[in-house]
Amino acid sequence: MARHVLIANIDKPSAVYGVHGADGASEWKCFARRDNLFGSWEAIEWAALPPRGISGAHIHTRTEELYFIISGTGVMLLDGHEHPVKGGDLILNGLGTRHGLRNVGDDRLEWLVIEVLGPPMTTVYSNHQKQVDSRGQR
Repeated sequence: MARHVLIANIDKPSAVYGVHGADGASEWKCFARRDNLFGSWEAIEWAALPPRGISGAHIHTRTEELYFIISGTGVMLLDGHEHPVKGGDLILNGLGTRHGLRNVGDDRLEWLVIEVLGPPMTTVYSNHQKQVDSRGQR
């Protein structure tokens, strides 16, 4: 029997305005964060942009992200280079990679975000977890 069960869905996402400095609104829902996950996971999220919507270019200094495009068409900006993306594509936003996403289609662009801690943060958190476990606390 499972000791830890997490079931999430995209009902009632948050409207986010000006995500990463862009104009307009997007939709976002966090399914799980570090406290609900085991391993080097930071977060699992769902996001959507309306037609012509933008998620502004930004950099993560402690995490890497995988974007899995669920539906729609867009352009992914990775370190100044544009790459067309569509439903079924998987994109790695490596540690320190400047990245952004633009919806170029007539339909909503939806994607799943899987965010994991980069190597330096994984070491910090695993060392911390070992200390917590040795005291019998969590």
